Amino acid sequence: MNHQTSFRQRSIVSGVIWSTIDSAVGQALTLAIYVIMARLLSPHIIGLVATGALALDFCRAVLIESIAVAVQARAEPKDEDYTASFWLIAGFSCLAAALLFASSDAIERLSGLQDLALVLKGFCIVVAVQGLSRTHEAWLTRNQQFRPLAIRSMISISLGGVVGIALASQGYGVLALVGQLVITSIVSLVSLWTLTPWRPGLRFSRHTAGELLSYARYVSLTGITNFANANSDLIFVTWYTGAAGAGFYSLAKRLVNAVSTVIGNSLNRVFFATIAGLQHDRKASSTTLLDFVMYTSLLTAPIFAGIAALAPDLITAFFGTKWLEAAPLLSIISVTGFLTTIGLYNHSVILAFGKPHWQTWLTLIYAVSNIAIFIVAAPFGLIAIAVGYVVRALLLYPLSAGASLRILSATVGRYASALVPAFMGSAVMAAAVVSLSYAMPTMSPWLRLASLTAIGASIYLAVVLVVARPAVVQVWQEVSSRVRRSGSRTKT
Repeated sequence: MNHQTSFRQRSIVSGVIWSTIDSAVGQALTLAIYVIMARLLSPHIIGLVATGALALDFCRAVLIESIAVAVQARAEPKDEDYTASFWLIAGFSCLAAALLFASSDAIERLSGLQDLALVLKGFCIVVAVQGLSRTHEAWLTRNQQFRPLAIRSMISISLGGVVGIALASQGYGVLALVGQLVITSIVSLVSLWTLTPWRPGLRFSRHTAGELLSYARYVSLTGITNFANANSDLIFVTWYTGAAGAGFYSLAKRLVNAVSTVIGNSLNRVFFATIAGLQHDRKASSTTLLDFVMYTSLLTAPIFAGIAALAPDLITAFFGTKWLEAAPLLSIISVTGFLTTIGLYNHSVILAFGKPHWQTWLTLIYAVSNIAIFIVAAPFGLIAIAVGYVVRALLLYPLSAGASLRILSATVGRYASALVPAFMGSAVMAAAVVSLSYAMPTMSPWLRLASLTAIGASIYLAVVLVVARPAVVQVWQEVSSRVRRSGSRTKT
């Protein structure tokens, strides 16, 4: 029993490391490329492509992810499950790509955004290609083989970025961003098929496909409401302020999402795979949830608080003064980044314990409330939309957290206590950084940003060591122990 526990812990740690590399390096490369592209392109072009990407996100969330989640959520998925998943996803994604291509011109006329049809036609390729590779990614994730996923991300994002930057520097505008995503998706497909030992079979089980579709219908409905929940703000922004306003808003939101994705998705992959194998043990799953929430909040809360406090400095240093209109939006939206990061665990608990319809109802509530808020706020401009987005997230987050706690029979008190140290440290840090920013002497944007970041990090660490020293020491000892073990294995 001890040997099995030790093996499971090593597997989890290895999964966390490679999954973090996948998300961290992938998002770092993506963000670096995005910064360069934003400097080369106008807010109008960035906003236009961000608006077109809504169609891509919809296809992925509703058709592709629903079936992929269905096969990953099975306690012990078999080869026939993955084969059925592959052919279902491939068929649906190719159909979606054809429909998107046929309707692209009509969508451009309806929106009034010139060149939107060109963007949508390029994204048709991305939809079809992603459908051919998503099951391979699901197989690797379910088997906790995150190393191939990390390699895939680094290769595809790098090559796509090189093509995009080259096109943007030559003045190709919209085509630069579309070409970047197309090349990235194609290279990702080739990499996944090369690095994954599993191959889809030709025998298609209708019974298995029916079971997957039965589960996926709930996830698909959740995907629709999730899409409305996550993207209705950008739709309203585009409608009321045009492509340029969408560019400012999408930049702020993308920066926040990039940070939450680096940390949240990498840890949630491991969390989901772990509790999917612990479905018989709710007590162990409850302990796992609270541990992940505590350590994740200790890491992410100061990051998002720092982004809120340093938004003008971040925008000026990385993107230039032409993007300063995005700074207040970044400060406001950063609040949702933290909620998104820890909220992924609630979503995983609900799916892993066979309650996808719960998530459907939750996201439906989120979507309806989002749309209602944006109908009221949109006429008042970008700031009003951002504030409404954050207020809705704060008011409704307890619903998803309460659902996961009910499933695992965990208490609200224990969940709240896991968040208190990070909240206290982040609040003190943010207040200190904002105060010091007004007293800082004139200096270069990069030096100013580096100085305030260093001061803020020191203040946060000092506060957390006072209010939650045991947790910090435990994290430090665990990480140090793993590093030493890794080093000793390398030497031997």
